[in-house]
Amino acid sequence: MTLTDRPTTREASVAPPTRQSLPMPQIVGGGVLILVGGLWLLERFGALDISVTAVLALATTVVGVSLMLLAGHGPHGGLIVFGTVLALVTLLTAAAPFEGFQGGVGDRTVEVFSVAEIDPDYNLALGQMTIDLRDIDDLGTGTDLTASVGMGELVVRVPADIEVAVTARVGAGQVDILGRVVDGVGIDETYQTPGFAGSSQRLSLDLQAFTGRVEVTDD
Repeated sequence: MTLTDRPTTREASVAPPTRQSLPMPQIVGGGVLILVGGLWLLERFGALDISVTAVLALATTVVGVSLMLLAGHGPHGGLIVFGTVLALVTLLTAAAPFEGFQGGVGDRTVEVFSVAEIDPDYNLALGQMTIDLRDIDDLGTGTDLTASVGMGELVVRVPADIEVAVTARVGAGQVDILGRVVDGVGIDETYQTPGFAGSSQRLSLDLQAFTGRVEVTDD
């Protein structure tokens, strides 16, 4: 058999699979979400006490450093918008005129069974806080409660057979006081049940939220 008679095999060339990289805005955005989620978990389980302002400031810093490192490597408009929004929200939370942003993050339910158990004030930075007072038998005539939420929802459940006086302030969102609903921006509502002045069972509430919803209900 001559060389020209030898069978030849022709191997098909297979191009190696290309590895597509994620767009940089997605990587940075994912990193920010991991940062925020990790800090929330640490705070949730008591391993860390950090305000939402600090979390937002850290996230803004991450985006800012990423933009500096990526300068000259193509447009990153989405990342710029994301960082700008984060910076504005951080400034708003830092300028908040109340202590709600100094609390924790997450959902919180507080059940109170006596006047002695009521804290001077309740604060939550971000999430939903429910304060349940329905099992208190004797509120007396001078029981006060102050509570605030930075961003989220604040619900106070009161006994159905007492008289209440409520001051509720919301920067942007909704106030619902025993079914009386007000929506808008810069809400400052004061309501007092008809028999409050002469009742032996009275409760005064001072409630506020930077953005979100404040509700007082006897359900």
